[in-house]
Amino acid sequence: MAPWPAYVISPLISVVLPVYNAEGFVGAALDSLRAQSWPDFEAIVLDDGSTDRSSAVIQNHIAGDARFRMVTRPNKGLVATLNEGVVNSRGKYIFRMDADDVSHPERFERELAYLESHHDCVAVGTRMLLGDEQLLPIIEMVESLTHEEIDAENLRGRGSAMCHPSTAIRRDALLSVGGYRSEFEWAEDLDLFLRLGEVGRLANLPDVLLTYRQHLTSVGYSKRRIQVERSAAAVGEALVRRGIAPRAPNAAEASESAASYVDPSVAAIHRKWSWWALQGGFPKTARKHAFKAFKLDPFSLANPKLLACALRGY
Repeated sequence: MAPWPAYVISPLISVVLPVYNAEGFVGAALDSLRAQSWPDFEAIVLDDGSTDRSSAVIQNHIAGDARFRMVTRPNKGLVATLNEGVVNSRGKYIFRMDADDVSHPERFERELAYLESHHDCVAVGTRMLLGDEQLLPIIEMVESLTHEEIDAENLRGRGSAMCHPSTAIRRDALLSVGGYRSEFEWAEDLDLFLRLGEVGRLANLPDVLLTYRQHLTSVGYSKRRIQVERSAAAVGEALVRRGIAPRAPNAAEASESAASYVDPSVAAIHRKWSWWALQGGFPKTARKHAFKAFKLDPFSLANPKLLACALRGY
């Protein structure tokens, strides 16, 4: 790997953006960074040994923009890539971004203002809009805004309490807790936020400042069973660190455990997105995914009610 280049600017913000086989998405992610209302940042784009055209897409989208630095090397895995980006960053704050998501134009400006005025906050995220693979809107999510609400959700293993690619984290705090840990890969964000919540305060802004793309190859679907197992392990370690006795899971939590987890069918995933889109007030998206579910599984008894609701829009 070539040595890290000297930077012309000295920004407060370092964006760490890992990429692996995201040729269809990463261009939009990079364009959303270039459209930020706060323009002074460095972006470290780490191509983790992609086997598709991700590298070419990245080069095309960052050409001529000195704020972006690209690293291409053999695959090391997500956690190693995240830690590499953090260690080689210069900013006071690490702004996370994933290759398949889109930051809204005021995200950097608003998160930076919050961290600069709340010195006890070690990490801040935002509410998010779930979008489908083509970024059609599904539903807005993230309801916990205060440290107490977020930390309580994290201790229940609810990794969605903070949307990882929406977060900005104090670099010194991230390093002080040991960075990301490889034994919790695919739940590395939950593990990190549990540890950060022990050294400072967490927060979510009430603004929707990220579109979180849903697709079948994303970690939340392709690695879900491992994610559930490692989330439980991260919570178990946190309880020990904090001297809290574990409690018996309630029925809903037990049904979401790794032992009980069953991979949903593709049709079931489209049905879920359709119902969410109806709940979120996006009937066009609901109809799209209701018809996909029907096409994939035409004889399912779950389809008629969904199709009727999607067609009328509620």
